[in-house]
Amino acid sequence: MSDRSEVERYKAGELLLRQAVVGLTREQLQTMPADGSWSIKQIVVHLIDSDAVSIERMKRVIAMDTPLLLGFDESAFVAKLAPHTLGLEECLQLFELNRRLMSQILHGLADEAFERFGVHNLRGKVTLAELVKGTNDHVDHHLKFVVKKRELVGAAAE
Repeated sequence: MSDRSEVERYKAGELLLRQAVVGLTREQLQTMPADGSWSIKQIVVHLIDSDAVSIERMKRVIAMDTPLLLGFDESAFVAKLAPHTLGLEECLQLFELNRRLMSQILHGLADEAFERFGVHNLRGKVTLAELVKGTNDHVDHHLKFVVKKRELVGAAAE
């Protein structure tokens, strides 16, 4: 990855989650859409969980030779880890700090480190560059849902 734009995008993503939920009330965060999809709070906690998993995968690829990278059941995490009980500010701080620290690691790597890879149990070979890009894309994907859900709860972003 001689083009470090994805690393810069990863670092810039540190505040995206906070910006997406600014001004929302507890009720708006917890509102379950009629279609049975996740609430905004569930999306926030899912992004924190998935970012933690992504960071662990990236660290394994950086530090180990051809590590096994395990998938996780995101629906089970949301269903069984009670995201509605978690403090929003703590969640946002955790996301931001994890991003900030992992960004420092990524910035310190030589370009060839982004060619290192692990083997995902469902997707096969995945490079560090692909993990960084995939993590960025995943956050962007879910933030689109937050924008739509804000409209549904009467709190469209300005």
